[in-house]
Amino acid sequence: MIQILGRASIGELSQFMGVFATRGARMRRQYGCSSASVYKVAGEGNEVVLLFAWESRERFEEFLADPQVKETMKSGGTQAPPAFTFLEEVGNFPG
Repeated sequence: MIQILGRASIGELSQFMGVFATRGARMRRQYGCSSASVYKVAGEGNEVVLLFAWESRERFEEFLADPQVKETMKSGGTQAPPAFTFLEEVGNFPG
């Protein structure tokens, strides 16, 4: 299991969330995503940060290579290809 941090510029938040929660969710599950969180960047109306838990980097890369995924992102109002960072957990502590 890997964690992936994404950042995307979007158009309308409600349009993005509608597609992300439906068609996007089906496609993510198909490629091994077990969870996805969306955060709005405070003070920046068209920026979102995404946090995913994914089966493997290879499955994530297969997801990104699927032409239907690109079309789904576009239909959700994503302005440009999102930027992704692969994370490796080095510690987990209680609050």
